[in-house]
Amino acid sequence: MGSMLNVLPQLTFTLGDWVLHKDIRMSGIEKRRRLHWRETDMQNREIIGRWLDGRPLLGDKITLYKEDEKYFLETWFSDGCHSLDEVYMSQTAEGHKLEDVGGNFFGEFFIVTQLQQLQFCNEQGCYFQADKLAADADFAQGMRVA
Repeated sequence: MGSMLNVLPQLTFTLGDWVLHKDIRMSGIEKRRRLHWRETDMQNREIIGRWLDGRPLLGDKITLYKEDEKYFLETWFSDGCHSLDEVYMSQTAEGHKLEDVGGNFFGEFFIVTQLQQLQFCNEQGCYFQADKLAADADFAQGMRVA
């Protein structure tokens, strides 16, 4: 029976590495602080719709809103993580198509249907649909997606 010893090269950190690491950590803290919901931030938002991703083991809360003539798709994941993306909105026969301003590596996009459902789509078609949250149903009546 033979044995093998794998040895990693010695890892050292320089002052420059520490500064980079510190900056990364600080940017994460700063991002968390900026993403914290405050009442003043909410006053500037025009909520278009809110949905719950009801697929098993998910439960993500998704909000589409307009602020300063731009559209944003905000997701609070069930594990507490957060995502905020600016989106382009265009009219299609199926409804309003939402695409990430920065692009999407997987070619995924959303469609808000005439019935205010949120469809999850890619180039092969739509593969999941979330209904608008009941709490927003009354709020959105008469409100049109611009």
